[in-house]
Amino acid sequence: MNDIKEFGPTSSLYELLSHLMDKIISGELATFESLKRYADVLPKGQRADAIFRRAFFLQRRLYWGFFKDVSPESFPNVWSQVVIPDRDYPFAGDLKRFMSIPDVYLCMIDIHGYTKYCHDKRHNMSMLDLLDKMLQVDVPRIAAESGVISKRAHGDEVLLLGASATSVLDAVLRIVEYLSKRRRIAEGPAGKPGAGFVLPKFFISAGIAGGQTYTSLVITRDGDISGDLVNTAARLQARANRIAPESNKILLTNHVYQKLKGAGVSIREVDGINKVDFFNTGPIEFKGVKLIVYDTVFLETEAYRLSYRDEMENLYEAIDKEMWKSRIFEVSMTLAARLVANLPGEGKGSVGKRALDASVKMATESFAVERYEKAIDTFGKLVDALSSVPGIDGLAMEYLGAIHENYAAIVESFTANLDRDIDEHLDTLYGQKELERFRLLRQHHSMYGELRESARLKARGRKSVWYREADRIAGELGVRILSRK
Repeated sequence: MNDIKEFGPTSSLYELLSHLMDKIISGELATFESLKRYADVLPKGQRADAIFRRAFFLQRRLYWGFFKDVSPESFPNVWSQVVIPDRDYPFAGDLKRFMSIPDVYLCMIDIHGYTKYCHDKRHNMSMLDLLDKMLQVDVPRIAAESGVISKRAHGDEVLLLGASATSVLDAVLRIVEYLSKRRRIAEGPAGKPGAGFVLPKFFISAGIAGGQTYTSLVITRDGDISGDLVNTAARLQARANRIAPESNKILLTNHVYQKLKGAGVSIREVDGINKVDFFNTGPIEFKGVKLIVYDTVFLETEAYRLSYRDEMENLYEAIDKEMWKSRIFEVSMTLAARLVANLPGEGKGSVGKRALDASVKMATESFAVERYEKAIDTFGKLVDALSSVPGIDGLAMEYLGAIHENYAAIVESFTANLDRDIDEHLDTLYGQKELERFRLLRQHHSMYGELRESARLKARGRKSVWYREADRIAGELGVRILSRK
């Protein structure tokens, strides 16, 4: 058969199907709409249904790319979002190519240690084949149980796409649970490569975005996916990888968090997964794009972070309102105290809890009595000490470090302006003898410095000078948590 017009009552269905498949493979009939229009001479009925069903299956395999496994039966929720169904043949349809699709959620996953493992096992093809099976077969199967489609992108990268935030998070948590178990491989005859080997535990970093019109998904001509949704998920995944390169980390956009919160986070029970909760990590800048990002807290070992969730929220608010006079410092000290309280006993890290507690207390008390220079100096030493503690919360330390840098700038401005005020009011600070000595010894820097420091402590209106400088340079300050990607 060279043309559909040759089809008649005596033509075989096999001959017709073969003709249509040739047209599909050549690209002439790449969409179901074009197929239906071309084969409109077919009388409707079971025979036409069977022909169109088989032809449509081939179209999906050849031209649907990322969505080649999506059907009304396999992924009904995803189908309803990404496919324009045909009225006459509801089992078929066309992808919403180059259309904005807001009601989908995308997760990008990176598997830690995959590249190194492949390098270490580069001479063991059986182990590499088993690892490949894990990503090509097991991970998609696990995702499908949550109604989510999965595609391996590049090496150790996996893309997940679902029609709800809950289904995507559920799939990610199940993948985390699967990868975090050491698996003994018993495939193959005894003594053969692959028999009795153990695949190690793997950890992931993941970013989930979606559910918004202005960060929508675009399906390309070849069935691939692009658009802001893909970029956002990739940025979150890169951020998760940076702050937790050796453990599991799942970051979400604020919109995904709100959807999960509204849905009650109905996650099916997963072995090893604690009650799922969320931690606001504040605004993160990604190459000029600022996003409110949430961290997923699902392991018992990370539940301690929820104990200072309120302090972090208070810190974001104080920074947003530029409350540099005192509020940001006070909340920072409360946060530092929480971090110290969550550390194990003495011996953890390079300094003990008692010493860290003492630093928090000293900084707080110094600030309260207007010893701002000492308070900020102690703050800096505290940040350095906490940063040396293994396993300390990287996000909290990013904020404390950036806040200290800003206060150091205020101290510099405060000191310069306080010295000017001192010079203008020396006669109110010292008696006649001290005043003469001050002026006489000004040329001797070390002794002058001691007297100058004494004058700073005696100076009236220290708080007013501090407040004035904090207000004056507030516009130049700010805490920017940047991501490289």
